[in-house]
Amino acid sequence: MGPHFLFSYVLALVVVGLMLFGLYAVVRGVSRGRALGSSEKRLVGVVTSTYVSQNTTIHVVRAGSRYLLVGGGAGHLRALGEIPADEVDAWSASQREMHEAQVRSISGIVAALRGKRS
Repeated sequence: MGPHFLFSYVLALVVVGLMLFGLYAVVRGVSRGRALGSSEKRLVGVVTSTYVSQNTTIHVVRAGSRYLLVGGGAGHLRALGEIPADEVDAWSASQREMHEAQVRSISGIVAALRGKRS
């Protein structure tokens, strides 16, 4: 086992690690975009959620054309208020733009890697 073999082995491990991280990033980005797209096709859907404590979550729920702020935890839900549609629509648009930018960036990286192999 010479130094060349050890270097090749470590390099292969690094490449596999980077590939796994890239796959994780792609799956996470795609799942975000899919969640944004699928919630718009239903009459009622959860737009986003945030954990407040271990057993309490706040959700933004779309019901028809209205957006409601709903608190939930330990087997109960409570309407906390309504959010203006223009605020949620602006946030959704910015999330879509960020997702599309991530997809373009990943596509560019993949294209560049394919170009280097040729």
